[in-house]
Amino acid sequence: MAAQVRVRDKDSLAQFLGWFSIGLGTAQVTNPKTLCKIVGASDDGIAPLVMRLMGLRELMQGTGILTRPRPTMWLWSRVGGDVLDLSLLLATAVKNRKARTAFAIANVIGVTVPDVYESRFLSRKAGPVRSAKRVRKGVTIDRPRSEVEAAWAAATELRRKVDAEGASVIVAEAPGDRGTELIVQFDYDPPAGDIGAAVQKLSGSDLATQLSDDLRRLKQQIETGQIVRSDGAPDGHLLADHLKQRAAQPLKEAVR
Repeated sequence: MAAQVRVRDKDSLAQFLGWFSIGLGTAQVTNPKTLCKIVGASDDGIAPLVMRLMGLRELMQGTGILTRPRPTMWLWSRVGGDVLDLSLLLATAVKNRKARTAFAIANVIGVTVPDVYESRFLSRKAGPVRSAKRVRKGVTIDRPRSEVEAAWAAATELRRKVDAEGASVIVAEAPGDRGTELIVQFDYDPPAGDIGAAVQKLSGSDLATQLSDDLRRLKQQIETGQIVRSDGAPDGHLLADHLKQRAAQPLKEAVR
């Protein structure tokens, strides 16, 4: 019997709005005077303090959206924040009549629309909260099914990793007589929601990233008898390593 596929309540739009709040809030907290200038407000007096408080609100909302599986309340709080922001910007526009403030108002209205849409979407969700999403990783190996099954049985460390996550494994004939498909699927529900997922992705500790590498290596081992590893990514495709990579540079002795 196939495992039940669970789809989490939070979709990509909610994720985007959560990270948008984190980004905007960080800018407002760390550089409030610049943000005041951008929207046409004064960069002295109480305005920077208000901007910083708005940033703290954004950070709180973003964290709530990204860590909760069904962040309905946090999305509606963004709608409330949009209304407050529009009120403050309208008051600023009455005082200074600057094009920058009008542009800022238009941008807030542009963000309010998806905020309202996503809040209504999540409000219609009923039943138990679903936080996990199904992750499916697979490779097509140009070898008979019996050979792939034997190689999988011999991959003790990889099987132990997969079993520890409660993942299921499917070995089946590939369509078009292209060999054998080896598919691993599991429900991914990291601690701290999307923030936890981002941390795991950066550190390379999430199973999805590891499986992409593990299955690629297993495919090479079965098909060629050896594993090819790039000098640029000797430990696999870890995001943290990619961030540290730089463009190729000429040798020092070749530079004149």
